[in-house]
Amino acid sequence: MKPKLILILTLISIVNCNAQFSEAYYKSGRENASRQNHSAAIADFTKAIDLKPKYADAYCARGISKDILFKFGEAISDFSKAIEFMPDNSAAYYNRGLSKLHINDFSGAIEDFTKVVKIVPDFDDAYINRALAKVDLKDYHGAIADYSYILKIKPENAYIYISRGAAKGCLLDRNGSIEDFDRAVRIDPNNADIYYKIGLAKNSLQNFNGALASYNKAISINPNDADFYINRAIVLQNLGNHRAAITDYTKGIEIHPGFAGIYYNRATAKEELTDYTGAIADYNKAIEINPAYVEAYFYRGRLEFRLKDIKAAIADYSKVLEINPKSAQAYLQRGIARINSGDKDAGCIDLDQAGKLGYEKAYEIRKNLCK
Repeated sequence: MKPKLILILTLISIVNCNAQFSEAYYKSGRENASRQNHSAAIADFTKAIDLKPKYADAYCARGISKDILFKFGEAISDFSKAIEFMPDNSAAYYNRGLSKLHINDFSGAIEDFTKVVKIVPDFDDAYINRALAKVDLKDYHGAIADYSYILKIKPENAYIYISRGAAKGCLLDRNGSIEDFDRAVRIDPNNADIYYKIGLAKNSLQNFNGALASYNKAISINPNDADFYINRAIVLQNLGNHRAAITDYTKGIEIHPGFAGIYYNRATAKEELTDYTGAIADYNKAIEINPAYVEAYFYRGRLEFRLKDIKAAIADYSKVLEINPKSAQAYLQRGIARINSGDKDAGCIDLDQAGKLGYEKAYEIRKNLCK
């Protein structure tokens, strides 16, 4: 019997030794992860798992490091293993939900976050991320319900009021949206982003003066955000103050010179002030930055036609149709331009095509111009 006893004791020693080494590798992995050395952390967690194949915490930790390295599929597999060995592992469900968000598996993410809140009912981050997934699926009512639940737990969380306000805005509940943003402002009065979102909501309600006041406040807190200037400029245009709008667009360009949309918007303001040369220069810049900018080609063509540069206008309308062959307006405008250039047959064909694409007034215009 003595040899058997020695064998059993030896096996126990090996198991205990493996467990100790496994814990050591796990601890080393955690330390490497805390230093953002995730490749080394993954290697350590793998060694820990090799020595202890059902080590749920090591699978979960390795999954987190893989997610950080954008290995989302592998991360999801690790979290699933952790759940297999520890079915009520809320951290594994939560992190698997995050990885699913990263690959746009919003339904799968919602399932995981729902499992988390069943295990830990007041896990507020799970509600927040479930709400984000619901927003991506356009389930705004569901997202609002999640945000509302969080506010019962944390009634002074400005971020949640902002998020719920944004979801209400998606349901066109602009007043409800503004109420939530106002509540967020009372909690965090120095948050420029909140005033910016209030400005967006008020602008959508065509409360332009209210929107202007909100953007002014946002800019006074943070004068270095291009979006603030761009949207204030849009409001100023709506109020007819095109010169001030141009000033704001110019400031936006200083902050974010590679954004084609700012040049396009500034061009429209310059047109209103009859600065046609300046407008064309801005349309040119917008197209230089974004060669597929349909609206810039279209409105540059319209302005060229007004300036009697018919050939250039036709070229721009043709470019629009190259990018978007179903643009009835481009066929209409090119047709009129072609007729003005003396190419009546081609122009009439364009007008006919505009009508076929749904712009029925084109038939009446064709009737008058193609006699």
